[in-house]
Amino acid sequence: MMTGMWALYAREVKRFQKIILDTVFSPIVSVALYLGVFGVVAGGRTITDGAHSLPYITFVYVGLLGMMMVNSSFSNPSFALIISKNVGNIIDLQLVPIKAWKIGVAYALAALTRGFLTLLVAVLATVWFIPGLGIHSWPYLIAGIGLTGIEFGMLGVSFGFWAKNFETLTFMTTFVMQPMIFLAGVFYPISTLPGKWAVLSQFNPIHHNINIIRYAVTGYSDTNPFISLVVVIGVSALFFGIMQFVTRKNLRV
Repeated sequence: MMTGMWALYAREVKRFQKIILDTVFSPIVSVALYLGVFGVVAGGRTITDGAHSLPYITFVYVGLLGMMMVNSSFSNPSFALIISKNVGNIIDLQLVPIKAWKIGVAYALAALTRGFLTLLVAVLATVWFIPGLGIHSWPYLIAGIGLTGIEFGMLGVSFGFWAKNFETLTFMTTFVMQPMIFLAGVFYPISTLPGKWAVLSQFNPIHHNINIIRYAVTGYSDTNPFISLVVVIGVSALFFGIMQFVTRKNLRV
């Protein structure tokens, strides 16, 4: 029932619109603070991959946009589902005549919408202060933003159904998501890491999301962007399978 899926999607979009100062503008403040710090520290430093060179502040800026997309997409469904468990209205999802995977997709699409809206507002508010920005590849940009939102939206759905309380969610964001983000090459090229850490970063799925978005905007890449695209598609397919299993198990629909 596609109508039901889109109705659930619309409900989730309206939910985060009611707290838009927290869901959209709060991440932008964090990005602005990061930019202020790195703008002072980095000075006139540049980053090069042999074919492209760009100011370090631009390198970090695009990485922060990718990080924002990941965090917003993950947190939207995970928080929504845990809140539903706490207030007891999770039963609504158990009663609606919608297949489990469609419920998960509705939440994931709402997560993509929130992530994209946050990204758009952030760019409009800060792009004027960043040198050397443009669009190097529209196909990679569309794929990078769309897949990142859906991918971590599905992960957020899976975790939201699995987690029992906010303490578990805090553990996930603090001890899993944040270390992965900081090892994804948001703030530095992964080639500057010591041997094993550079190799380990290649197995970090978030690195490939950041790499696609950075390549799409600047033309710079730590890893072949096509390889990153294949990895992101593969991880998204994996997360879809996990999301479908966890959603069906928890809702028994």
